[in-house]
Amino acid sequence: MGIKKWFGEGDDDTEHAYVEHTLDTMQTGFLVDYDLKTWQVTGCGTYDYDGYLTKEWEIQADGVVNFLECAVDDGQAEWTLSRAIDPGEIEGDIMAAIIENEDPPETIRYSGKQYEGTESSAGLYRKDGEGEGREFVNWSFESTEGRMLYISQWGERDFAAYEGEAVEAYQFTDILPVAEDS
Repeated sequence: MGIKKWFGEGDDDTEHAYVEHTLDTMQTGFLVDYDLKTWQVTGCGTYDYDGYLTKEWEIQADGVVNFLECAVDDGQAEWTLSRAIDPGEIEGDIMAAIIENEDPPETIRYSGKQYEGTESSAGLYRKDGEGEGREFVNWSFESTEGRMLYISQWGERDFAAYEGEAVEAYQFTDILPVAEDS
């Protein structure tokens, strides 16, 4: 072994730079630990609210699918972890109310909890942050316990709903890319 390798002047081919990954640098295939489980990033996307962008990662562990979203407001990252729910499980016929009134009621109930409307917004979703995007309208609700519920309308009669909570970046650890085949 040459003396140059001992003092850090080795061949560039054999050196591997250490990169510390963060939540916002995760890509499809990455692994991340949260709540005593290792989750794999199975998808990424961006939501564009008329120039205000948020990022979302689909993560899976043990057959469970969650969605981690990051919105940066005044330089401060706000993280939300949610899971898809059946919109039909929200009390009342929410989808019919939206079709008829173009908005859901101000107060909704899901799983015994009451949620109050906080905002509505329209935008474009881009899978992997690319392409023209798919239009949607989103309504946000919050419970007194701080739980969040979102209803998204993707077309005249195409609805999705998500329920979750605010999380902190420090709760996610050991963010690693999947090893590349040599």
